[in-house]
Amino acid sequence: MEWRNDKAIYLQVIELFKRDIILGKFKPKDKILSVREYALKLGINPNTIVKVYDLLAQEGLIEAQSTNGYFITENEEVLNSLKPELAKGYCKDFMTQMLSIGYSKDEVIKVLKESD
Repeated sequence: MEWRNDKAIYLQVIELFKRDIILGKFKPKDKILSVREYALKLGINPNTIVKVYDLLAQEGLIEAQSTNGYFITENEEVLNSLKPELAKGYCKDFMTQMLSIGYSKDEVIKVLKESD
């Protein structure tokens, strides 16, 4: 995996994890990789994954079972909020980039409408 320089790696991992849930790679009740396994898979420091898992647990997206590891939540409200949450983030990033090259909000909307 190649990491972007404009965003902290842990935030990129959280985004990747949420995308994997949206795309069905993880389902409710699925056991997820251990901290070491996920860090190895992504080629990053295990401490980064500890931070990611802690934040995902705070959001209610994953649940720790003391001796069994981490599992995807069954909470449908949390799971259903993922897609709109990521969409808003992507739109915000897009708008920031477009504004940085001189487009107004109205011009961005026009470009989007024309790109159908």
